[in-house]
Amino acid sequence: MDLAVVTPFPPRLTGISLYGLHLCRAMAQTGRLSRIAIVTEIHDKRGKEHEGGSLRLEIHRIWRGGHPAAGLQLLRGLKRAGPRNVWVNFSFGAFGASPVALISILIGLTLAARQGWTMRITAHEASLIDPHAMEPASRILSALFRWLTHLGLIVVPLRADAERLQDCFPGAPIVHIPHGSFYPPHALPEPENPGLLFFGVMAPYKGLAILLEAFQMLRARHPTLTLEIAGAEHPRFPGYINRLQAAYAHRHGIRWQGPVSEEEAERIFARNTLVLLPYLQATGPSSVIYRAAAWGRPIVSSDLPALRATADEAGLVGNWVPPGDPEALAQAIDSMLREASQREQQRQRNLQAIASCTMDRIAEAYLRILEPLPVRSAVPQPLPQENL
Repeated sequence: MDLAVVTPFPPRLTGISLYGLHLCRAMAQTGRLSRIAIVTEIHDKRGKEHEGGSLRLEIHRIWRGGHPAAGLQLLRGLKRAGPRNVWVNFSFGAFGASPVALISILIGLTLAARQGWTMRITAHEASLIDPHAMEPASRILSALFRWLTHLGLIVVPLRADAERLQDCFPGAPIVHIPHGSFYPPHALPEPENPGLLFFGVMAPYKGLAILLEAFQMLRARHPTLTLEIAGAEHPRFPGYINRLQAAYAHRHGIRWQGPVSEEEAERIFARNTLVLLPYLQATGPSSVIYRAAAWGRPIVSSDLPALRATADEAGLVGNWVPPGDPEALAQAIDSMLREASQREQQRQRNLQAIASCTMDRIAEAYLRILEPLPVRSAVPQPLPQENL
């Protein structure tokens, strides 16, 4: 079977582009796909690329992020790539910050569906969809999600979201496949000096300002403690990191790493003791929680429904604090730094649990739904967790 994939794709290692990279690699390694053609955004490279040699990933850089004609560019790219079976790695901001570009992409996908392409669409921000909410933004997102359900099978990474959306959109073809861990369990030894890590896309809703405030409280109790901040700026918030760095330039113990390569990620986790998710909002499952579990790093996280569901559905444990409360965050971090046995207990529990949701198993689940459906309009049922 040949497969076309619509996704943001590296070199920009942020957000769902990483998910696309790891899942495509995992599907290629099964040997069950003869060809994977990735139809993605234009960067410095153009035309056809091959990523990973034996992994058989063809990379076609076709559409421009944020361009009003991105949908027509995408349609031409699908025709050029060839495979009629398509996986779309979707988020509302995946195709640029412009709402016009998003609508253009949806029009392009609609035209492709009507011309015979069979689609499976992973909706990464399903936690944002609430058709009962009355705010204009919520109503718009719900309308866009309903549009997606008419294009093909919708994959939702959190079971709680999948079940909720099946109730909200009766008859819509929605299934659950977990996000999964990019890496198999591999316990990293604790560093000699205590360190805290914030890893991920930088945006105001990630609660980084709350974390920086909590860190100043912690430095009084742990004078050698460091905070490492690694990741790329969110495209919707240009200049955010520069303003934050300027505001905390005089504070000691903070290391601003900026964007990091995938090859560097493990080393960054290895030199820190705890992984922190001080988010004010979560739009879906957290790949950071999976990374921390796979590398044996305990987490301290805001108690948000999507983050709780990420951990609970995978059988992971963490330390949970109210979002937006720097004092509670500092207290939880302080407790974990002082209790090595507590860190070890969480580490061992999570290493054991993460083994059941590695990316090779997620790839097998995707390959099952990528097989052509006998009836195009058939409504599949959620995949049982135990089958993954």
